[in-house]
Amino acid sequence: MSTYQGIRGLKIRDYTTNPDDPLEGQLWYNKTDQVGKYQIPNTTASWRSQNAINTAGHYISGCGTSTAALGFGGSPRPSRAGKTESWDGSSWTEVNDLNTGRDGVAPAGISTAALASGGYTTTNLAVCESWNGSSWTEVADLNSARVYIGGAGTYTAALAFGGYESSPSAKTESWNGSTWTEVNDLNQTRTEVGGAGIQTSAIAFGGSIPPHTADSETWDGTSWTEVANLNATKQSVGPSGPGGTNTSALCFGGTQGTTPSITANTELWNGTSWAEQNNLSTARYGPGGSGQSSSNALAFGGYAGPPGTTALTEEWNAVTPIGAWSSGGTMNTARSQLMSSSYGTHTTTIAVGGLTSSPDTITGATESYNGSSWTEVNDLNTAKRLGGGAGTSTSGLVFGGVVPPSETLTGTTESWNGSSWTEVNDLNTNRQQLAGAGASNTAALAFGGESPGTDHANTESWNGSAWTEVNDLNTGRNLLAGAGTYTSALGFGGSQPPPISGATESWNGSSWTETGDLNSARHSLSGFGADNTAAIAFGGNPPPAPNGSAITEDFNGATWQEVADLSGGRRNAGASGTSTSGLAFAGSNPTIIATTEEWSGSTNLTKTIDTD
Repeated sequence: MSTYQGIRGLKIRDYTTNPDDPLEGQLWYNKTDQVGKYQIPNTTASWRSQNAINTAGHYISGCGTSTAALGFGGSPRPSRAGKTESWDGSSWTEVNDLNTGRDGVAPAGISTAALASGGYTTTNLAVCESWNGSSWTEVADLNSARVYIGGAGTYTAALAFGGYESSPSAKTESWNGSTWTEVNDLNQTRTEVGGAGIQTSAIAFGGSIPPHTADSETWDGTSWTEVANLNATKQSVGPSGPGGTNTSALCFGGTQGTTPSITANTELWNGTSWAEQNNLSTARYGPGGSGQSSSNALAFGGYAGPPGTTALTEEWNAVTPIGAWSSGGTMNTARSQLMSSSYGTHTTTIAVGGLTSSPDTITGATESYNGSSWTEVNDLNTAKRLGGGAGTSTSGLVFGGVVPPSETLTGTTESWNGSSWTEVNDLNTNRQQLAGAGASNTAALAFGGESPGTDHANTESWNGSAWTEVNDLNTGRNLLAGAGTYTSALGFGGSQPPPISGATESWNGSSWTETGDLNSARHSLSGFGADNTAAIAFGGNPPPAPNGSAITEDFNGATWQEVADLSGGRRNAGASGTSTSGLAFAGSNPTIIATTEEWSGSTNLTKTIDTD
């Protein structure tokens, strides 16, 4: 019999229970439980919002992957449109339209080489068009004009099945790159059917006979075979689209049940059975879909109920890491409204200034974190609170805020070299409650903030010796958070009286662009991130939580998604790190605190080896 040592050349180490900090992939023997155990990543399968298509519609067809897709046709867009849009993994771009605008088209192919067959304008169509990456060209028609057809395959080897002629159809046609040929029918007639796979290995699922059906069939290149049904009857579903095989597919959205209602339900096909998964964020029917497998997919458009069609896009990832907060070292001085080296890491950062308690005092105290504990280092030259911060534990910058003894607004700036602070040139505009971004004490950004009667949109850029006014935020506000560098930054949340804001703006080095809002609008929040494509926002004051929230959100360059909460709420906290590894420290809730929490964008699970 083979042994682990014989295969790997290593013995399995034993422990009384489990190792203190096991590594991903590590294998050991637990003597107490008398079993082998191992460590694996903790993941989930879920949808995440992405940038919307440019033109809302439903019964859109799609093909390609989750990072390179094509969406075409649909209704109304505005009326049985020929609209075509290309997805590059982050945004949609309008490209050349179909020659014949229509909806309910059978898709095939990828984003640069696609096929659109059949559909409906004012009548059912047999029209087929081929996409070469830049334009559509009419090619040979289907043998049977129909709409709401399932599709699979490539633009030179495709399959079109089911749909509606004068009644639901079971017809299947095969494309060889130049002509369509009728082949063996589906076992079950149906329209508004979902489809996935290739010409020789496809799957058809759901649809309307009528009524709605859960029937699924797989195609082996010659004939259809009935397989395990969907868990619920449904039609007008979104499929993971043409490509892959008949052993891996995703079915999402549609209308579901004996009394049909719009659904967000998602099911995954593994080649044997369907399993329910995490739902779409927005229920809809007739969405476009792409992805080529059950691992990654894209859902776009659809009808979400009154007032009508949607442009929303969501991305499916079957292996999404699950992040979590854990306890870190406690600071020496509890404080709130502090500044920090926002571009530091979870093992090297500094906490600067702020407001202490017993009694309330503005401080200039600076502490350095080494990954486990805080150490007092040299103070600021001028104590302050509610300023902005940037840089790292060896090259930091703090600016603006208010100073004692009379809570005076300041534009003073101090530079940190790893051991001491030096006063440098002031901001052009004195203000408090501003945000900062930047990777060092020679390249930083200051934006937003407040002075009496004014919520600032001002942005200033620091070059190591002076501040220069650059393009303003689109929305002036205070008590916002910042992340990133002086050429790639984010500003999010804040207060723009009277409303609390969830607005997020992205800085590209010259100007701000509005992007997806936080899910929970709030002020006095904190955040960290390496650039404008990946950040974490946490804490703050969302109504009605005046004493500090535990809500954490993750930004992917387009949208925010709620992730694991802090163990305790806090506002006006310090922050440092990246979207995969960061720190939250100090703040108040409602009393001033000194605790630290460490963020990990991925966590592990301990599993037991089954010896049965």
